[in-house]
Amino acid sequence: MIHSPNGWEEIGRPIELKEIEDKILEVVSRTCCNCLALSGGLDSSLMLYFMLQTYGKVRAFTIGYPEDHPDIKYSVLVAEELGRTVHSYYIPTQKEIEEEASYDSDFRGDKATRMFYRFVSEQRVSRIISCDGIDEYMAGYYDHQRKPNEETYYRHIRQLQGKQLIPLNKNSGRIAVYLPYLHRELLYLLCQI
Repeated sequence: MIHSPNGWEEIGRPIELKEIEDKILEVVSRTCCNCLALSGGLDSSLMLYFMLQTYGKVRAFTIGYPEDHPDIKYSVLVAEELGRTVHSYYIPTQKEIEEEASYDSDFRGDKATRMFYRFVSEQRVSRIISCDGIDEYMAGYYDHQRKPNEETYYRHIRQLQGKQLIPLNKNSGRIAVYLPYLHRELLYLLCQI
């Protein structure tokens, strides 16, 4: 008789889409956070949908430069389409970009991340949901399409800490950032697809 681990009979069974949806809703509700970093891409748009199911109303925040940046364009469309979203977006001025360039950066994206979280903090937000990590696990980059192989998949997962999570942790200031897509229970389901 298998004594450990508990739930061993779940390993390798087919996963239903409803299970993933239910797990996302459960994880989102545990954050007790109705603020979202919204890029307007598939991952954050889907997260907005689930957050609206959970909280009824969501505050969403976007950064982009220049004004016609795809993140601004698509996040506005998604927020309007789904409704019940108070959407604020930040388009840094050239002066702000130049000032930010004078600060040291350890990682690519540090400057934009710092500016975004400074903007969010100015909106009196202390907690936010971000969708980092799901592209790595679900093969969501163009690189995955160009080179759909195991090497590409694992390279992106192994770069997740250094390229995204450490810079996010370093540059988000005092704002509590929640990453529901990286919750262990959800990743367990996703890894069985």
